[in-house]
Amino acid sequence: MWNKDKSLLLSRIAVGIFMAIGVFWVVAAPTLTKIFLDFSRASMAGLTRQQAILCFLSTQYLSLIPAGILLWNLHRLLQRIGKSEVFVRENERALRRISWCCMVEAVICILSCLYYLPFLFVSVAAGFMALIVRVIKNVFTEAIALKDENDFTI
Repeated sequence: MWNKDKSLLLSRIAVGIFMAIGVFWVVAAPTLTKIFLDFSRASMAGLTRQQAILCFLSTQYLSLIPAGILLWNLHRLLQRIGKSEVFVRENERALRRISWCCMVEAVICILSCLYYLPFLFVSVAAGFMALIVRVIKNVFTEAIALKDENDFTI
């Protein structure tokens, strides 16, 4: 039977897998970028192969910074939820950082559209995720205020 503990475990495993992928990507990005460019038929805004490789690697490595911060905050958030610490200020702060990381990714990808237009789709998705997480953060803010008020009520 599926329950909240299994759901939390699945979320933690998924975060761990994405962290592992991020570590793998740091090492494999140069090779994977060259393979991608060999198969890609998309226009690279008149860039030479070497310039395209440099642009793609810059985007990838810049993107790994907010992605790592996001995953760490998500990991800590899930840890606290596992300890039944749900409506606490640190979770609100973690959600705020996660939303900002999504927004930074959106900006990185929108700038990367200058050389590879399909990054527009990633930018829109990251911006939309920033909006969703921000709304959830606002819900948490209100829930924490209600919990704090309730805790002080005799």
